Amino acid sequence: MRRSSLVLLVALACPATWAQAEERLQYRWRLDGFTGVIAGLFFPSRGEGSLTQEALPNGRWRSELLITSPESRAGEFFRYGAELEPVTLSTVRAWSASRWRGESRSKEAEVTEAGVIDIVSGIQLIRRDPPREPRAMEIWSDGRLYPVMVVPHGRAQRRVEGREVPVRHYVVRGVEQPGRRLWKGGLELWLAEDAAATPVEILVTRSAARVRLELEGGGPR
Repeated sequence: MRRSSLVLLVALACPATWAQAEERLQYRWRLDGFTGVIAGLFFPSRGEGSLTQEALPNGRWRSELLITSPESRAGEFFRYGAELEPVTLSTVRAWSASRWRGESRSKEAEVTEAGVIDIVSGIQLIRRDPPREPRAMEIWSDGRLYPVMVVPHGRAQRRVEGREVPVRHYVVRGVEQPGRRLWKGGLELWLAEDAAATPVEILVTRSAARVRLELEGGGPR
């Protein structure tokens, strides 16, 4: 049995312990949509991903989403990370790094404002405290803060290990506000209706790239 499947089954069996446990979920990814097909002619179009969580000696959590591809000689990757307070899941520190289309970027910053998420802390917060109605927040992205809205999109189905799994769909999108920059990225989550709210599918939009991650072993859509 694959590691991601084992984590999913353990979460179902041990609903009270998931939030404290260390976690490593494995994904496969592909570029999504027409632009993904075109980009795939010149850049990696698929690969592996992982979403990890670990406890730190200072009592906080460290969580990272890493996206890589063995197809690329240049070593393209995206990395999103955050240090979180485990009780409130507030973001204490955030970082991002990437190498894509010949460009390398790296940003890291302490986060002092309340209600701020990044890609990874956003995933963990929505898992822990899923909104029932649209929720306004701020997202840290490449060193800047942007206003966003977390919007629940209801129930759906995804296949995991050859079976249909009920999920809840959430979308994080930028919103226009006077005097503020518009976040042009995007994040969508399909969370299993298990005790861990396991992300069985994640869609990350960054510039022209839309990367769809599916829990490894999920089978055909």
